[in-house]
Amino acid sequence: MKLLNEKNSSIILLIALIAALLFALYYYVILPKKQEAASLESSIESVNSEISSIQQQIEEIKANKNLDQATIFDLRKKVPSTRNLDDLVLNIEETQYVTGTKILSIDFNGYDTLVSESDLNDPNASGGEENTEGTAEEDDKEGQDSDEAPVSTIDKESLPPELKLITFEINVESPDFQHLVRFIKEIEKIERIMHIDIINFTLPGEENEISEDPQESIEATVQVTTFYYEGAV
Repeated sequence: MKLLNEKNSSIILLIALIAALLFALYYYVILPKKQEAASLESSIESVNSEISSIQQQIEEIKANKNLDQATIFDLRKKVPSTRNLDDLVLNIEETQYVTGTKILSIDFNGYDTLVSESDLNDPNASGGEENTEGTAEEDDKEGQDSDEAPVSTIDKESLPPELKLITFEINVESPDFQHLVRFIKEIEKIERIMHIDIINFTLPGEENEISEDPQESIEATVQVTTFYYEGAV
């Protein structure tokens, strides 16, 4: 009887230990990463708000031609009059030195497209039954569509039609998730408007967490859209 009680106690202790380990894994690993992902979403919403603010400034400039040159100069820093790709790439590359994130490549997928002529999301586009019927066919062509240039996720109706778009992807390698978050925030701090469209990354799995030599580095692809405005102000 004593042996049976000791065996039951060992089983209960083992179950309690497993439960404690699962709780610790969730509390110290999974939960912080969920919170950081929520922080990224908040940052994207902040950039959307800044884009709306820039749109309002452009409209005010059109209505008031007597704005002082300092205001125009500040606006041109956020929305330049040309592509200005050299400075754009330089500003992006500088972020890797302050974030510890290595930039593997920068791929420009499309530029010189007017908002009015772009494939941005259009809230007035027809939907309903036609889209439903075409879903199966689109799924069959998924492999072919993967080679097409990505499209920005910005709402077309929220932008002035005269703006021109530059969409590009930044492929990076970060030591961990915290460094990746810091890199995203530094991109958003660039004086020129940077809209984070999509962030694709893979977190280390549970197998990696319990391995003897866990690999914490994260490879991510960040799709960004920026703008320029060739019109006079």
